[in-house]
Amino acid sequence: MEQGVIRGVPSDFHVPDNIVIKKKEMIELGKKYGLKDERTIKCSQQLDQLMNKYYINNLSCI
Repeated sequence: MEQGVIRGVPSDFHVPDNIVIKKKEMIELGKKYGLKDERTIKCSQQLDQLMNKYYINNLSCI
């Protein structure tokens, strides 16, 4: 499998900006406070919610 390619996901798959921004925020929080910090965990949970909502609304038919 090619690096960066997810099986079953179209090659023109676009990740919404709000998910990209939340992921960057989570990474920065993790670097600054650690992965077990409450702020990092909360941000990770918010990212999970965004991704789940996006998947349910847009990718469930793939």
